[in-house]
Amino acid sequence: MERPGNGQPNKKGLLERLRDGDTIIGDGGMICEMEKRCYVQTGFWTPEVCVTHPQAVTELHREYARAGADVLQALNFFANESLMQELGIQQSVEEVNRAACRLCREVAEEKGLLFTASLTATPVFEKGGSREEVVDSYRQQLKPIVEERVDFIMCEWLFDIREMELAIGAARETGLPVVACMTIGPLGDRCGVSPEQCALRMARAGADVVGTNCAVGPRVCLQTLHRMRLALQREGLQPFLIGQPIGLRTPGDGRTMIGRPYWPLACEPVTITRFEANLFAREAYEEGIRYIGGCCHFRSYHIRAMAEELAKERGGRQPEAASRLGCWGGGLDRFSEPEVQSRVGRQHWAHVAPDLHTLGDQSPAQHFADWKSALKRSVSVDY
Repeated sequence: MERPGNGQPNKKGLLERLRDGDTIIGDGGMICEMEKRCYVQTGFWTPEVCVTHPQAVTELHREYARAGADVLQALNFFANESLMQELGIQQSVEEVNRAACRLCREVAEEKGLLFTASLTATPVFEKGGSREEVVDSYRQQLKPIVEERVDFIMCEWLFDIREMELAIGAARETGLPVVACMTIGPLGDRCGVSPEQCALRMARAGADVVGTNCAVGPRVCLQTLHRMRLALQREGLQPFLIGQPIGLRTPGDGRTMIGRPYWPLACEPVTITRFEANLFAREAYEEGIRYIGGCCHFRSYHIRAMAEELAKERGGRQPEAASRLGCWGGGLDRFSEPEVQSRVGRQHWAHVAPDLHTLGDQSPAQHFADWKSALKRSVSVDY
């Protein structure tokens, strides 16, 4: 039996729920959403907002909870001492980690949900620190996290399987379940280790749940996880699978968004629709993935779409914020314009594509450069 956490002694733990056949819906991209809301500094991506503007963090947790998330993740992304000191941030890693966990736990207890906190890539590893130095860095992060009674540990935003193995090892010392998400696509980690080998090494290091987060969009994430699943199956390993992709359409060749010139601040044109989130959840479920969530650019309406899509498989559970008239455009049949009234149902929304020919694919500078001359060409203007 898993150790009860979160002040809810009768609550089923993550592994108990997965073993009972439940499908877990994760939350969305906390740090990215906080940047969109002007609370996080672009390029730093550190979570001192948990101390400086706690009400903003609590509100976002509540949004994801209303949208149907079963797990809330504390906003302690990149909260490690060496990085924060490097960036001149006044708050200590312990202060931020405790604040992040308490804010998350408050909402999790309020809604009866699981909550977790993460271990992410550390500059200690990047700068060639020893194995013991890296593990000590993770132990410093884990101390306040465990004391704040998280339900399990999430290892994520890790690009090198060697660092992931160290993070898993440190997390296992807590006695809590460990979820491990490599930030990779089908091209593997930064040293060229394949998704198959990453999956095997995460499982053998002791992770209870393995998979991917961020880096690539839902379609490419599915391709990566399919390869991981087959490799684990061939070796007789049976961890549960997790998929938490970036909420963007990413290149089909497996390259991550980091190499695209519009990442990370001009990604709106390639943000997935809520209906792509529906379809991702369905395909992920059919692939055998039982922890399905999102990372950067996954917003609350994406999480709601996934929870609604899998409501039947999840015992009829609907999110608090479920669409009263259906998740595939229900209610549009009551709209005032007849041409909009027909846009109801999966058949329409699963097959509609952006009209880039009409809307254009210009850069912002090109888009605004000739607006006056375009106006004169299109209509007669009396100046």
